[in-house]
Amino acid sequence: MIRTLPVLVALLAAAPALAQPAKPDPATHRFRGTVESRDGDDLRIVRPGGSTVTVHMGPKTQVYAALGARLRDIKPESYLTVIDVPGAARVESVTLYSPSERGFAAGRQPWDTEPGATLTGGWVADLTGTGTRQVTLTYGDQRSAFAITPDTPVTQVAPGEKALLVPGAAVTVFTNADPDGAHDAGTVIVGRQGTVPTL
Repeated sequence: MIRTLPVLVALLAAAPALAQPAKPDPATHRFRGTVESRDGDDLRIVRPGGSTVTVHMGPKTQVYAALGARLRDIKPESYLTVIDVPGAARVESVTLYSPSERGFAAGRQPWDTEPGATLTGGWVADLTGTGTRQVTLTYGDQRSAFAITPDTPVTQVAPGEKALLVPGAAVTVFTNADPDGAHDAGTVIVGRQGTVPTL
């Protein structure tokens, strides 16, 4: 059954979900790839390079669904995150959030999709353009502006369920490493209908 979650305001490395404001914990690992198999609460993921990793989902693990979206889905009241490389003339990807997930990762923080990448989360304060969208995000007392081109990958995150974790589904998993090296999943984002999560 899909659940409604409380308002989320940032990624906590040590939390089971996207919870309160915090800086990224160096112990956090983000694994991206596709589901190879699921055995109960153990999820085996094939990473882009071909290696595999198994993560364990506990009772507090939160599962979210990533759905395909478009630039025109960005509205004046939207909350979104943008991944970009400062100084580069492009935005890498955009993720929109359903109302219960608004507040995720508010602010700017380093991201691991490529060297120098930054994740910025905020509320849309200004929105112009019909092709390339000029978007200004506000978070706290700060603002960041982005030019988002029509070919930028865009998804929307909403509450999901473990039943979506079928072989071949694309996932991004946020984990914490146990002292024995095991990976406990706090947050799992799984693509629906062939969607690849943009986080």
